[in-house]
Amino acid sequence: MNNHGEINRRSFIKKSAVGTAGLTVSAQIGTDKTSARETKSKYPLRLSACCSSLRQRAKVEAVETAYKAGLDGVSVRFNYDLKDPASLRHRDVQLAYRDASLQYGIQINSLMVSAGIKSEPNSIVWVIDSIKCARNLGANVILLALLRASFPSTDDEYKRVIAVLKELAPVAAEEGVVFGLECSGSAEEQLRIIEGVNHPSVRIYYDFFNAMHFGYEPLKEIHLLGEAICEFHVKNGRHFMWENIEGEDNPAYSGRKYHDLNHPAIAEEIKKIGYKGWLTLETSVITGDPIADTIKNVDYIRRVYNIFE
Repeated sequence: MNNHGEINRRSFIKKSAVGTAGLTVSAQIGTDKTSARETKSKYPLRLSACCSSLRQRAKVEAVETAYKAGLDGVSVRFNYDLKDPASLRHRDVQLAYRDASLQYGIQINSLMVSAGIKSEPNSIVWVIDSIKCARNLGANVILLALLRASFPSTDDEYKRVIAVLKELAPVAAEEGVVFGLECSGSAEEQLRIIEGVNHPSVRIYYDFFNAMHFGYEPLKEIHLLGEAICEFHVKNGRHFMWENIEGEDNPAYSGRKYHDLNHPAIAEEIKKIGYKGWLTLETSVITGDPIADTIKNVDYIRRVYNIFE
């Protein structure tokens, strides 16, 4: 790209971060950030859940449900479709989440964004809007999904992803937000992106079940990624957290079986890397009651990961 094109691109991002009429939220919601970031847990690890795991996908009711399930926080899906009245790009929706967060003492710890930065032309606008939304809601982390077809597979695709993240990282940093890349590639491939961007606001959102699902070894990967990890997804497939899944068919690979996830060993490895932050449940609803099932999983996780209220 020539210098003129580079200047125009940077100018676009900078202006978008301030606020593009009709696309971004121009004013921060609320003034008391501290209240929105408070947590009930006095310990280094805090528990959250994805809104979809609470059967409240992209709904403000997820905050109340997280409270009833005994969680410290909730991870909210960022819907960038402006035609949807429930989209978090709308100021009134952000206000509703902010009010519910303060009412129930539940932190919105992260946003989940599927923007397709590898190839989607509009991805920069969507991600910039999510940065503003995260700031407004007091969320520290934006999960950027780079799964399956969205994960780079060629040198050119790696260059594209790294270039986009290099442009966006300083914008996130200005708002105190970190991008957590949830990837389907190996730890080494993930580090290729992290080292290519080389910015503290671009890290890894690690899902040890997904790692096992894609054929990798979570204990080795957690050790290798170490401080590059900014948040964890916690789940056990279509089972409660304590159930053994060894020998179950892996639907992604014909003839491949799942290994059992050794959760006590994973907990110990997370402790070894010095991680202090959120464990976000992405668990399945087994009985049809998301609150009851989450309470059971939370009880198990608190015991295994030595988290006490």
